[in-house]
Amino acid sequence: MKAVGITDIGRCRKNNEDAYYVAEEGAPMEHLYLVADGMGGCNAGEVASSSAIQSFLQYLEEHKDEGAEIPDLIAGGFQAANQEVFRKSNSASEFAEMGTTLVAAAVADGKVYIAYVGDSRAYLMRQGSLEAVTTDHSYVMELVKMGTITKEEAAQHPKRNIITRAVGIKDTVEMDTVVENIQVGDMLLLCTDGLSGMLQDEEMETVLREEMPVEQKAQKLVSLANKHGGYDNISLVLIEI
Repeated sequence: MKAVGITDIGRCRKNNEDAYYVAEEGAPMEHLYLVADGMGGCNAGEVASSSAIQSFLQYLEEHKDEGAEIPDLIAGGFQAANQEVFRKSNSASEFAEMGTTLVAAAVADGKVYIAYVGDSRAYLMRQGSLEAVTTDHSYVMELVKMGTITKEEAAQHPKRNIITRAVGIKDTVEMDTVVENIQVGDMLLLCTDGLSGMLQDEEMETVLREEMPVEQKAQKLVSLANKHGGYDNISLVLIEI
């Protein structure tokens, strides 16, 4: 298994409010990957995303030896992240109403355990076909579910950046979870909407099908997102099974 994380400020933002994490040897949970996209005034967005990841990892460090199953540890990590961001958002006026998306993936025993809040996504690439395994917590996705607009219309909707859930906005957070079987040759992609909002799924699939190292694939995705406008920060974690 090989994984690479990358983040880029994009072409329009003055600071990078994204954060990511790739587990290294000795990490509290092996093969854990996180991506977060913060929001809030001034630098509050980057405080929210980095705080969420730090508190998530701290929770794992404190509870890793208790024998809990991976889904329970991830759920606890999300609640710890939410509590810390919510606490900070109420601690100073410059952090008021800050929050962050968060998508987590843990690979173990032939499965990937995914949990998420917001519109940062997880994709699974198998036999050359890329499919999103998460469903955005967003205003436009609610419209899609109601049949008001199509997914294609949602991708161009002027309110497509409005999310309906975020870590740290309330004192508790509701996450959604997905468990997928994985096999050798699969790829997992976690990303913020700075990537998925700039590139169509078919464009990302084309890059991931190319014969090149995983690091080059990740960099090419970021370069294409910038070429298409780079209107937001761009972050991704790409994992080859």
